[in-house]
Amino acid sequence: MTGKMQRVLVIDDSIMIRKMVVDLLQDQYQVIEARNGREGLRLAKELRPDVILLDFVMPELDGYATFQLLRKEPLLQKTPVIMMSGLPDEVASKIPQPFEGFEFLEKPFQPEDLRRQIKKALTGEMPVRTSMAGITEVQMLTNKLINIETLLIQGIEGLVQREIVSRLMELDAQGESQENRLVNLETRVERLQSQLDQQTKILLRLVDEMQQLRGLIQGGTYVRT
Repeated sequence: MTGKMQRVLVIDDSIMIRKMVVDLLQDQYQVIEARNGREGLRLAKELRPDVILLDFVMPELDGYATFQLLRKEPLLQKTPVIMMSGLPDEVASKIPQPFEGFEFLEKPFQPEDLRRQIKKALTGEMPVRTSMAGITEVQMLTNKLINIETLLIQGIEGLVQREIVSRLMELDAQGESQENRLVNLETRVERLQSQLDQQTKILLRLVDEMQQLRGLIQGGTYVRT
């Protein structure tokens, strides 16, 4: 498209995730933010984005419900949608696989993975990974810092969501009958454990990224473990 930046609509209830996406994409795309599914649906109908980033876990209207409403709009039926979630098993339990009608991006994601998914959605082709040849050390360090910042933001967001779920569980338990409490508690514990595992992955990736960055700064050779 000449003289006009392509539009990316990011629908996510997390202000941190939206800010991160804006920071990563604003040099290439016009990024539009929506705080929830209903606002996202309204902006999609009004502004006709070229691609939609859609969070799966949102209050009131979740990502899949939002996706279904988007596809009912004639002008949005072919708009590429990239569903995002840190809990792929939860997505798979609600949406039959293989996923149809949208791409899927698991959180936490690397900045280059996000850009690659968007490029694929817009062109229909998966871009080739950029060769490291010709990239300066400063550029490599900058990319590493961006990766660390991205993972930190997503990690913090995951911790916040886990705390919210925990508080809701406590409130719900107070109003449940004794016979249903144990069954519901077991289900919620399993969900919390899944979220905790996700946070562990984030921390491990953070350690790995920081080790690579330190190796670059010290001028040594680092082998990814």
